[in-house]
Amino acid sequence: MRVTFAGVGEAFDDKLPNTSLLVHSGSSSILLDCGFTASCVFWGMASNPLDLDAVYISHFHGDHYFGLPALLVRSIEEGRTKRLTILGPSGIESRVTRLMEMAYSNALARAKFGIFFIECDPGQDLKHAGFRFRFAMSDHAMPCQAIRLDTADKSLFYSGDGHPTDETLELALGCNLVVHESYSLDRENTGHGSVESSIDFARKAGAKACALVHVKRTVRRERKDVILARANAVSDLKVFLPNPGDIHIL
Repeated sequence: MRVTFAGVGEAFDDKLPNTSLLVHSGSSSILLDCGFTASCVFWGMASNPLDLDAVYISHFHGDHYFGLPALLVRSIEEGRTKRLTILGPSGIESRVTRLMEMAYSNALARAKFGIFFIECDPGQDLKHAGFRFRFAMSDHAMPCQAIRLDTADKSLFYSGDGHPTDETLELALGCNLVVHESYSLDRENTGHGSVESSIDFARKAGAKACALVHVKRTVRRERKDVILARANAVSDLKVFLPNPGDIHIL
């Protein structure tokens, strides 16, 4: 499994695109979240963007799904014919349809490819495009589902947004890589994780590595040395602060 960090930023970071992960396994690929600044980055870094099999949306905040119109309309312009699956919380089809109508009215009528929607629920276990998908609710202002992706011998946990919960910890147990939203350094914000809670979460999960994403823009810029020092101080777990375009091989 290969994970490319298309974006690592929070909602309003003017330097970093919204957190979004492109995951490959064999010939299959899925994009995890697609915020308003993430779509163009995906097109710039994906080797075969028209081969994308699926997009997963963790929750309905703009920095996690408002990039879908740009992704879909460019796919139409580029002549995509392969069906695309969009997975997400209950209401994903109506949300995306309304968003497309506001952004580019009637654009989907020109598409030469089908869009297949899958509604995901906590505790659900499904297989699609070469991946096994499982979900759990995080603690966030907008209902948000963390996701676990498994292939034959590798596993990835992605939190979406939110503070860890007992359910997300159970979901992450034994994963090779935990990618967790880490908005603050120490202090817990309501509905958000922190650098400290993410490291603690990954340790409890028995993960091999932990990527800290969605860090508040001022914290990442002004306290980056502190974040890296804390990451380097962890001896039983690889902790890192990825940049856009970074690749992690599981």
